Amino acid sequence: MAKAAILMPYPELKDIFDSLIGNYPRLSTMTVEYVETDKVAEKAVSLARDGCDLIIARGLQARLIRAAVEIPVIEMRASTQELETLVLDLKAKTQLQEPEVPRLGIIGFFNMFHNTERFNSLLNVDLKVYTATDIDQYTGLVMQAVSDGCQGVIGGEVVMKQASSLGLFSVFLSMGEESAREALEAASLVGYSVDLLKRSNAEISAMLDNTAYAIVQVDETGSIRLANRAFCQLSGKKLPEIMGTPAESLIKDLSASDLRGVLSEAREIEAAVVTLGHRTALMSIMPVLLDNRVSGAILTFQESARVTEMDSTLRKETARQGQTAHYTFDQIFAANPAFQQVITQLKRLSRYSVPILLQGESGTGKGYLAQCVHNESLRRDGVFLTLDCSASHPDDLDEKLFGRYSSRKDGDQSAVDLARGGTLYIRQVELLSLETQYKILQLTRGHYRSNGSNLPMPINIRLVLSTEANLSQKVREGTFRKDLYYALNALRIDIPPLRSRREDIPSWFGAVLSDTCRTIGRQIHLTEEAMTALQDFDWPGNLDLMAGLCDRLVLLSEKRSVSADALLHHLREMSSEKSEETGSPEEHLINPRAQELLDLLNRFHGNREKAAAELGISKTTLWRRMKKYGIARDLTME
Repeated sequence: MAKAAILMPYPELKDIFDSLIGNYPRLSTMTVEYVETDKVAEKAVSLARDGCDLIIARGLQARLIRAAVEIPVIEMRASTQELETLVLDLKAKTQLQEPEVPRLGIIGFFNMFHNTERFNSLLNVDLKVYTATDIDQYTGLVMQAVSDGCQGVIGGEVVMKQASSLGLFSVFLSMGEESAREALEAASLVGYSVDLLKRSNAEISAMLDNTAYAIVQVDETGSIRLANRAFCQLSGKKLPEIMGTPAESLIKDLSASDLRGVLSEAREIEAAVVTLGHRTALMSIMPVLLDNRVSGAILTFQESARVTEMDSTLRKETARQGQTAHYTFDQIFAANPAFQQVITQLKRLSRYSVPILLQGESGTGKGYLAQCVHNESLRRDGVFLTLDCSASHPDDLDEKLFGRYSSRKDGDQSAVDLARGGTLYIRQVELLSLETQYKILQLTRGHYRSNGSNLPMPINIRLVLSTEANLSQKVREGTFRKDLYYALNALRIDIPPLRSRREDIPSWFGAVLSDTCRTIGRQIHLTEEAMTALQDFDWPGNLDLMAGLCDRLVLLSEKRSVSADALLHHLREMSSEKSEETGSPEEHLINPRAQELLDLLNRFHGNREKAAAELGISKTTLWRRMKKYGIARDLTME
């Protein structure tokens, strides 16, 4: 049912409406009350905010309410029968002195009474009607009635007071049960229409909120009138924040002139790239036509990353299998000012598709930060792919990054292919060969040349690289390209070790220990002295050492409460190094397995692919065995 409010300028009308309102089941009454005219607009605004669907009011109050709110206002008018009675009463008063046809006036707002054209002939009077648009006009209209020869007037309290001062007869313009019935009948019909509209809007909202597209409606001025749930999620705003906002202030790259073209000339925009929140989207705009006039527009958005990059089933499957970034900057502990500056710089760089180099010791959290960069960027819905250069031989890395030189089988895609539209994180970039480094340089410039192709192609990919090495030293040694060094060093972010940001140690340790306890299923905690000892330790392995310590504490601590002495004991045990003779390559060859492997490589003239196939292992595994036994590649390459 439509929620209705009845506001009256005179208390006498309340009893009439109270007795009648129950006869109109389509109306749910919020209030029936007398309100002073100077407070009626404020009351109407409050009712509208509380969900009122329509208001019944009279005269000046109805006009004030209509200007204050957008909900329907039913204007209460004196019925024809009530006006006839009032005219006859006034005629009777004037004919006590003048038995001839009297000239009478009726003064009020135009919305207060019905047509009176036939009153003169029916009631044998000369009736003049004076309508006002503002209450301040009443005095002048009374004077006009006197000037026109009226012997009496009908009107409200202001009119009657002025008439009395001038010696005119007057009758109060009252409204009774007939007027109340007419107003309630009209309100009931409007209420039925409101119910239909609310049902229709609810159905439309349900459809809009369950579509994958973000949709927003603007009025003829370009201000937002309606938005669905997908738009709120995409923009990162709540619906109350959006309503009434100019569209171009919320949607970056939305041209005000293009929007004006749609709203003034009914043009259509099929596809434009815009930024909404922190995401890139494809936008279409269609004008809304009402009686061949543009009354607004509908804007539809779809994330461009999904349209252009995530349509590949293989890439979606890659993301589903775990090639995603889990960490955000909100999860990174940064109490240290220097580390806070690192976070600030990375957040700023995340907004752009520039390559970033993270430099720092092992375990400083470079991998976490790379994931944060991805999740802060416009590519957050794309793949986050990690390639650790230390886990493969340099010759294999080129193939993993850029594919095979021979024709590739369906689905056999390179890391660069899989990371399209997302982020490729390359760890220990200094281990790449000079040839592969050149290809990485081309990637930083937006060009991609796959193995087996002579033509470079544009590529939509974000590069984040990390290193523990001094790349400038590598350049001097000739193992790292100078041009790639300059390309990466421009946006190098140095990650300070834990010993340089001791304020962060307790928070990081608490998080790592909590994860370890949950994984292993045993709870321990550190005493205050032990927590202090944590900050005094230099942490040579940074987070890697911290993770190992937590494993040791949870598994080997005899007590659930770990003291400072117990903590330091475990740290000493982990830090102690037993002397091991590395030995020369010749000594390693004494190992029978090493000799067997060397013989096999010599048999295939150093061809690792054939040797790996003979052993039934991958080339990477073969390379690891060679490294373990100290077999250098050049020993077999005669």
